[in-house]
Amino acid sequence: MVRIRFASEADEVDGFYLLATHSRLRGLPNGVYELNKPALALLDENSIRYTLLPTSHDAADESEAVRNPLTVEL
Repeated sequence: MVRIRFASEADEVDGFYLLATHSRLRGLPNGVYELNKPALALLDENSIRYTLLPTSHDAADESEAVRNPLTVEL
């Protein structure tokens, strides 16, 4: 998974629609989107500008913990 931020509002509108209809993505706060690396080719083919963001391992762990909370068996 990679995280991106679109270069402009127009790129965000076009890119979001393209990814939502042809791939999978997850919207995060502050205009950040998380998607699979192969989906970047879709954006490149359609000349949609974006910036790759560094992924923080801690942030990924936090989001994973929210999605898959630990359960305790007694």
